[in-house]
Amino acid sequence: MPFDALVSPVRPRSLVDVLDEQRITTVPWAVLEAYKDAQLRRFPPGFWHHHQTLLPVGLLGSVGCMAASGGLAHGVMPIGALFPSYLTLIWLGVITMLIVFGVFRAHGGSRWEERLVTAHLLEELGVPEPIAATARVLHRALPGSALVLGELLQEEVVLDPYLLFEHDGQSICIGIWDRRRIIAAATCTGSH
Repeated sequence: MPFDALVSPVRPRSLVDVLDEQRITTVPWAVLEAYKDAQLRRFPPGFWHHHQTLLPVGLLGSVGCMAASGGLAHGVMPIGALFPSYLTLIWLGVITMLIVFGVFRAHGGSRWEERLVTAHLLEELGVPEPIAATARVLHRALPGSALVLGELLQEEVVLDPYLLFEHDGQSICIGIWDRRRIIAAATCTGSH
């Protein structure tokens, strides 16, 4: 075939090529890892999570103290006095308030979870516009790539997310943010 030499296979673009072409500087992995570690230290497990065996003892002990104080007050008070009943109700109210205000909460520690997301849902997921724009530029330039949203969860509440971009076995960090501000973001000085 005379034209076989003119047709060469199209070399797939690599992530590094697109980053250079668009002049995108990613968030260094060291920054992401330091941030993730700091957030885990910031949102540790609660006291009762570490001492789960003491929680039933504390609750049963408080009920025992309530019964003992009511019985003791009943024994020293004249027959027909309402003070033991009031003392028992007050003690029950104190324990109820401790439970209501979370003194006996046994919340676990926080954990990082990652999930695949689509480029058109980034704003709905709370990704700031500059980070979402960079993600879309890369996603259009490299078909078949994936966006990974990492989220710090504590009792199913999302605390501090980040966004990764993955293509052909390579992964980069595009941005880190919390609800109020962008902590670190890839910079894009090329054309969109």
